[in-house]
Amino acid sequence: MSSLEIAAWVAAIATFLAVLVALLKEELVSVWRKPSLKVRIALAPPDCHKTEMTVGDPRTGEVLGIWPCYYLRIWVENDGSVRVNYVEVFARRLERKDADGQFKREPQFLPINLKWSHTGEVILPGISSKMGRFCDIGHIIHPKHTIAAGDAIEGVAAGATVLSLDVQVAPNTRTHLLAPGVYKLGVRVAAANSRPVDYTIQLTLTGNWFDDQAKMFTDGVGFRRAY
Repeated sequence: MSSLEIAAWVAAIATFLAVLVALLKEELVSVWRKPSLKVRIALAPPDCHKTEMTVGDPRTGEVLGIWPCYYLRIWVENDGSVRVNYVEVFARRLERKDADGQFKREPQFLPINLKWSHTGEVILPGISSKMGRFCDIGHIIHPKHTIAAGDAIEGVAAGATVLSLDVQVAPNTRTHLLAPGVYKLGVRVAAANSRPVDYTIQLTLTGNWFDDQAKMFTDGVGFRRAY
C-alpha cells in the first residue's frame, strides 16, 4: 500500500471518528459528568425547627391567626457534576407500628407528592451541582389550634399533637394526618435526568407538645432514617 493510500485511509478514519464523537458527544460526556441525588435527615435546625404559621382567609386576605408549629424537613442535594432537572419527592408508602411491634402498611394512605420548602412547589425546576434544597415532610401545629387548622382526627384526644404531611393536595381521605404512633414513610426522590433515590423515614409522634424545641425533639417527636 502506497503512502498516498495510507494517508487516505487515515483521513477517512479520522473523519469517521470526528463524526462519531460529534453524534455521541452528549452520551460520552454523560458517562463521566452526571447528576447524583442524595438525601440527608437531621432532627435539628435548620432542617427541623420551631416556627410560626400565619393563617389567613383566602377570600379576604385577613389574618386569622399566628400559630406555633414545628416543621420537619429533609435536605435533598445534588452531589453530581451537572445540574439535575425537574426534581420531585413522592410519598409512596406509609406503615404504622402495631402493638406486636411489627410495621403494617396503611392501606388507605394515598401516595402523593410532597412540597418543597418555602415555595410550595411540587416539581422543582432544578438543583445545581453541589447545591441542595429542603423539602417539607410535615408539620405539627400547637394542639390547641388543631381543630381550627382542620387537622383534628377522630379518636385523638384533645391536647394531643397531630402530624400533617405537607402533601401536594390534602386528600378527602385525610390520610395525610398522622395520629400519635410510630410510622415508616417511604419516599422516592426522582428527577428527569437522574436515577431515583428511595429513602425511608421513621416518624415517632408521642402526642405531647413542648414549647421548648430541645424538649420537643427528645420527648415530643422522633424523625430519623429507617433502614
